[in-house]
Amino acid sequence: MKPFASSRFPLARTRAAALVTGTAFVGSGILASCGDAGSDPRPKTGMPQHGVRDSAGISIAENPRRVSDSRLGWTVGTEPLISIGTAEATQDFQLHGVEDATRLADGRIVVANGGSNELLVFDTTGQYLAAWGGDGEGPGEFTDLNRVRPWAKDSLIADDPEQGRISAFDLEGNHGWTVSLRSRSGVTGIVASGIQAMRGMMGLAMSPDVVIGILPDRTLFTRDAEFWRTQGFWRQEHAYALRTIDGDTRASLGKHPGPETFSGGSETRGNTVYFFPLRHPFGQTTHTTVWGDLAAIGRTETYEIKAYRSDGSLARIVRRDYEPRTPTQAEQDVALRRRVARFAEERRAGAAEVAANMPLVDAFPAFAGTVGDALGYLWIAEFELPGEEVEGTLWTIFDREGRVLGLVETPEGLTIFEIGEDYILAKVTDALDIEYVRLWRLNRSE
Repeated sequence: MKPFASSRFPLARTRAAALVTGTAFVGSGILASCGDAGSDPRPKTGMPQHGVRDSAGISIAENPRRVSDSRLGWTVGTEPLISIGTAEATQDFQLHGVEDATRLADGRIVVANGGSNELLVFDTTGQYLAAWGGDGEGPGEFTDLNRVRPWAKDSLIADDPEQGRISAFDLEGNHGWTVSLRSRSGVTGIVASGIQAMRGMMGLAMSPDVVIGILPDRTLFTRDAEFWRTQGFWRQEHAYALRTIDGDTRASLGKHPGPETFSGGSETRGNTVYFFPLRHPFGQTTHTTVWGDLAAIGRTETYEIKAYRSDGSLARIVRRDYEPRTPTQAEQDVALRRRVARFAEERRAGAAEVAANMPLVDAFPAFAGTVGDALGYLWIAEFELPGEEVEGTLWTIFDREGRVLGLVETPEGLTIFEIGEDYILAKVTDALDIEYVRLWRLNRSE
């Protein structure tokens, strides 16, 4: 039996875990998003009271569930405007291990290509221009590149959690500065990592934090990346915080649980025992995103998002009507068979063994992911219940105050990195595991 990786909703993956001389390493994929903290007043009535109200300085938006045909006029192009990637290796680049991408003001696209530890730059038509950084430990080099984000109007930052540092580049690719924060062996500070990094981080107890996103005032929204469990049904709790670029904690946002995961099976190689964690297809988790100037956190046990200012104060609570339903064993079996079938042939036996012993959960998640866009709207992905699947991903769109506007559908299989005013930038992986970074037109017609 060999280690395997589970499929992930646009942003999550599962890795094999290793137990070495008593120290546990577990990999598990998540779609970054989370929630809790602060006062939480509700109307004293059994009936929902829809609308936006203020309670002790906290804006609370209560929303009804929209029917499936409540579509906004917004549409996503049926074909991408730009497609980056190829099934054939080229002299210049091959996309592999893409963790993030961003579009510059001039239309160029910068891709954090983890496989080569390079920032790959493409023009407005998707043609390769240059590679910045590279593999190494020198200034502006990376050993674990997994994030790239605009930092100021004339620069961007990329991070390397393995070395515990953030590097800045100007828009021509010149390295400007590197800040050492915390490596995997460190004990203080933080390391910037992907917003949707959403890598299920495999590492030691002293592994670095990851950055979920950057608020407009340059406050870093982070969570730790520690994992402990290797056997059975479990959830890892993560500590969330708002920090400065120097690693100082501005505010703690508490601990919130990650995805429900089942680990089973094992393989011994020398003095190392490998376990096989598999994320539950209907398991609860926590989702986070930057929403305008707020850090948003939401647990999927309920349909509720809490959003915090950069000083850690609770600014907004957004809720939508939600009726939990318990999955059946038959529904879980079908979901797991579909997932196992997507694994490489050499990994299917191990995945099937773990899946066969996976327990049921109490209820389906209330939602499946969160993304804040460039105009301050909040996108919440609907969790697809068995029998209610759509071709792509269905999103409920909330305005800046937390009111539901309607539904929008995006193409299937997107790992969304960025939603701009008129575009969506995302990764797609095909049946042969070839990665592509693509840009779709977003039309926000009312």
